[in-house]
Amino acid sequence: MQNRKPMVLVLAGPNGSGKSTITGYFEKVGKYTNADDIVMTTGMDNMEAAKLVDKMRYDSVAQKEDFTFETVLSSKYKLDILKKAKQEGYFIKCVFVLTIDPKININRIEMRVSLGGHNVESKKVIDRYYKSLNNIKELLEICDIMHVYDNTDYPKRIIRKHKEQFSIYPNSYWSKEAIMDLIG
Repeated sequence: MQNRKPMVLVLAGPNGSGKSTITGYFEKVGKYTNADDIVMTTGMDNMEAAKLVDKMRYDSVAQKEDFTFETVLSSKYKLDILKKAKQEGYFIKCVFVLTIDPKININRIEMRVSLGGHNVESKKVIDRYYKSLNNIKELLEICDIMHVYDNTDYPKRIIRKHKEQFSIYPNSYWSKEAIMDLIG
């Protein structure tokens, strides 16, 4: 019998970057938690839903269950969940989705709202965009596998980390220097 580590898959990136869209391309592992889904299905406010899903994630870590979650990753709090999982022996895989400019994210959110989706204040989008991108360096240190996709036009991988192997893929939006700035 093979002993495998419990696993967490985190789908991260700023509001409006395309996380929910790209999530459909990845097979989720274990329990899936997303605060936006909780808000839509229960009517809870955003803060209540965020607290509930964070509790569910810590419970999964305590029980050594596989789980998947989606996050803007604009605070250290979500990194703390991943650090705790790492301490508990988890294998951590991350897909991080971003764009070249938060104005793109704001336009996508406005389009989503026009189609009946949820809104995020433009000021929050901009603030979270930079906080989220600033967490990439620490996230790379925590994760066993991590892929960063530029979703300005369509998903194009710009960073790949697979255990100890690390590669970058500059494109017309992200130069080698800009990618290196992301990873510190």
